[in-house]
Amino acid sequence: MTLVTELDTLRFAAPGSQNARWRRLFNWASFHELNLGGAGRPSGSGLSEQDVFFTEVHDDAGRMLGGLSGVRDGDTFISGYSAPFGGFDFVDDRETNDNIADVVLGSVSNIQAAGVRSMRLKLAPTCYSDNEPVVQFTLLNAGFTVERCELNQHIPVASWRTPLEYVHNLRPAAQKTLRYLLTEELTFGEVTDDAVWAQAYNLLAENRLRKGRRFALSAEYLARARTQLSPHVRMFALRHGHGEGSQLVAAALVYRVAPGRDLVVAWGDSEHELKRSPMMLLAYRLVERAIADGVGVIDLGISNEPELRLHEGGSGLVPNSGLVQFKRSVLAKIEPRFTLIKDLR
Repeated sequence: MTLVTELDTLRFAAPGSQNARWRRLFNWASFHELNLGGAGRPSGSGLSEQDVFFTEVHDDAGRMLGGLSGVRDGDTFISGYSAPFGGFDFVDDRETNDNIADVVLGSVSNIQAAGVRSMRLKLAPTCYSDNEPVVQFTLLNAGFTVERCELNQHIPVASWRTPLEYVHNLRPAAQKTLRYLLTEELTFGEVTDDAVWAQAYNLLAENRLRKGRRFALSAEYLARARTQLSPHVRMFALRHGHGEGSQLVAAALVYRVAPGRDLVVAWGDSEHELKRSPMMLLAYRLVERAIADGVGVIDLGISNEPELRLHEGGSGLVPNSGLVQFKRSVLAKIEPRFTLIKDLR
């Protein structure tokens, strides 16, 4: 991996902190290695570990404030390469505005000094920390523009002390569905067996195909991710029935992206004979598990799809109304997720 050369008054830490706990998973050296190194390298990418940059910014007293990481692809620096997002990391989730600006503008300056001619920053949605709106403000006022705006949704788990409080906040229709599913022989748990993991992966891939989409993550890639990023890549499953005759009816692939922040990378149900979809129960069990683990946010990811009739000057995305409504039914809140760009020439 490559550290950006020290410039001006900024200091950069040693490579050992590139997997530091304050960095989010998609900004770890291990994640970049998974996507660029050896068998993990995207076919025909022409990229290597030497194209991965890290900046780490300290204040005048030597306290680590935060930094940026990403991949140089040609003349373009991309934060969030082969990931839903990347963006800036901070040691303190509630950093001062001045320190946020120092990290953002200092990192941009030093990336530019490394010979990069343009930047694409796939920013984390605001549910990841109180710093995110100030990051957006700083970048937009520094000349970055919006290349892509996606509709993201998250469950604010920290709003409820117990699973029962969560249930009490559901609408009556959702409570009724959940009560029914709780009477079914449905068991929930984390998948540790390799054979069951493969079954859960196939369920998610088939669920995507039924909706006319392809699962972007291969089984081989996830096998390596599960090993190289352990224990941050996990699979959860719902089974109907007991013993050998039980059926896998729903699954969720979940990444622990940061302390207290889980991302549902993919979830879905199988073609089953239940009278109601088990997805409401799967959401409840994930919330229940998150409360027990001290997780404050479950990021459910984006809820948009391509617009076939592209509007002039637009990105061609519209809300997936059915998905938005389901996530709302499990108390997910809505926020934009931005990709910002800037030509540095």
